[in-house]
Amino acid sequence: MDNVILKFTSIGASSVKIYYGTTTTFGGLKEIDTSISETTYTSQLLALSDGTKYYYKINTIDSDGSEYEGTVLDFTTLPRPKVSSIRIQEVTGTAQPTILVSWNTNTEISSIVTYYPQGKAGDSRDQVNVALVKGEHKMLITSLFAQTRYALIIKGVDKAGNEAISDTQTVTTSTDTRPPAISKLTVEGGVTQTTSSSSNQVATAQLIVSWDTDEPGTSQVEFAEGTGTSYSQKSEEDSSLVSNHIVVISGLTPSKVYHLKALSNDKAGNLGESIDSVTITPKATDNALNLVISNLQSVFGFLGGGSK
Repeated sequence: MDNVILKFTSIGASSVKIYYGTTTTFGGLKEIDTSISETTYTSQLLALSDGTKYYYKINTIDSDGSEYEGTVLDFTTLPRPKVSSIRIQEVTGTAQPTILVSWNTNTEISSIVTYYPQGKAGDSRDQVNVALVKGEHKMLITSLFAQTRYALIIKGVDKAGNEAISDTQTVTTSTDTRPPAISKLTVEGGVTQTTSSSSNQVATAQLIVSWDTDEPGTSQVEFAEGTGTSYSQKSEEDSSLVSNHIVVISGLTPSKVYHLKALSNDKAGNLGESIDSVTITPKATDNALNLVISNLQSVFGFLGGGSK
């Protein structure tokens, strides 16, 4: 970007003069002593401007001091990567604050956005796309904190390792008012055996409720017997913020209709609710051995009623 190496061969010259500049009037001069025999040389021109067309010529000088004009040639230095036209927009309707960062570059470079809550550079994170792009770059930054001022630095590296870096940009995220969206709600039933005070085993049912949310949230289920729009009971809320949820409701009556709804609160306290789901708890069985025997009797018609 700021220098070139010229390679040339001279014959019969005692020295050469290299003229160079951004116009054909040149302005720069470098002189090199040479051998009169055929010899190849390299010469470096320094302190050049990046992305600039230069003209040059190499004049030969003989032993009498006479100078002979060389051909005017040119070269263009590589441009220094630059970031420009930075735009930051908040994306609406997302589960957590999300921003779209876009910018332009004059050369092909990678896309890097470093971001952190202002004043907390130690918490910085990088969003990276290694593909080399010239022109417009775009990058989504997700899962930001609500009502927080962020600092962002846009960077990129070209194939030669030259880095472009922007000034620090700032943006303040808005309030999080969108609740978690609940999906993939499933309900599975099971029967458990409990022992009463009289040592008799009593069968109870349980429901295993699972669902996903599009952002981390708490886990709770409200439920009631029968159908309707009211719920008389709630499971204990699991305050862990997760995206995959599971709640087990125990101590239910077998062969009963229940209706239930999954609940998830996000970090900002926005409550997401599933649609009402109706299910029937499984039928009670005495125990696993009795279930096997009953199945054998229904299929083969033995183990009961004596021999014939």
